[in-house]
Amino acid sequence: MGQRTPTETLFGIVAAFVEKRTWKQVELARRLETKPETIRKHLMEMRAGGFKLEREEEHPHVFWSVPKNWFPGALLFKADEVPDLLRLLGRSPKSKGRDRLLEVVAERLQGVTSSRAKEPGGVQPPVVTEDEERWLAVMEDAVNAKAALKLRYFTTSTRNESWRHVSPHRIDLGARPTLIATCHKAKALKRFRVSNVLDVRIDNAEAFRDVTQAALDELDQGSLGGFRQAGPKVACAFFVRDPEAAWVARNLPDEQIKHASAEGGARFTVVTPGVELLARYVAGLGAAARAETGELLAAVEKIARGALDNARPSANR
Repeated sequence: MGQRTPTETLFGIVAAFVEKRTWKQVELARRLETKPETIRKHLMEMRAGGFKLEREEEHPHVFWSVPKNWFPGALLFKADEVPDLLRLLGRSPKSKGRDRLLEVVAERLQGVTSSRAKEPGGVQPPVVTEDEERWLAVMEDAVNAKAALKLRYFTTSTRNESWRHVSPHRIDLGARPTLIATCHKAKALKRFRVSNVLDVRIDNAEAFRDVTQAALDELDQGSLGGFRQAGPKVACAFFVRDPEAAWVARNLPDEQIKHASAEGGARFTVVTPGVELLARYVAGLGAAARAETGELLAAVEKIARGALDNARPSANR
């Protein structure tokens, strides 16, 4: 059993309680490679000096704990945990908050690691604007607290902005972050694109309206690529020839779309109310794709005809 200085032992005790809030006295002594009597002496001195320590006896063991709300003012990371921390920060959406954390980590790790903490190379994360970062912070707090939000929102379809109350349930991050919330005015679950939010604040005076997980699942199943289209669910199928089929299978607009190999390419199927949304995607594949179900075929033809009409020269233009 190696000799430790009193200072080393004290730092070791604090580090142990950061890692785990309750220790058997004998286990803590074993962890710090010293005698139980030595650990007991230090713990008693720390408690007498104002350190928040709780002691319980369950014969033959003595347990020492810190309160649940105890926080040492710092977080400890082991050396082998630092690369994962840097990778996750590097992959997170680019924002002022992310950049500030990377700067802090880089400063604290000077001389400790050769990793490029300030700006990890080779990774191009999505960018979050300053406003979106501020709105997301408020929304996250509201989701965790189950608190209603007062939201000023720009509706793209009508090109109008208005204030409304919503009950937030989930935030879907990605290239276009969205808030899943119950709109109190429409009395329905809706998706709100964070980029269309003009202002948001928590409003504790408004009652929060909860929903079931089944309702959230139903919203996901009724959406395509993050967009929701009203109407009944329709079984849709389309075929994509090789070699384009391999690319399409890896770049589908929604994970609900399934695919299977077929002669000369692949067949894609999905049950969705978003027939028009899917038709836009299929039409965009041009001659490589062929709609195989009635509703989808009609929607693709309508989009294609409209594109052709607009492409033809006209005396009215």
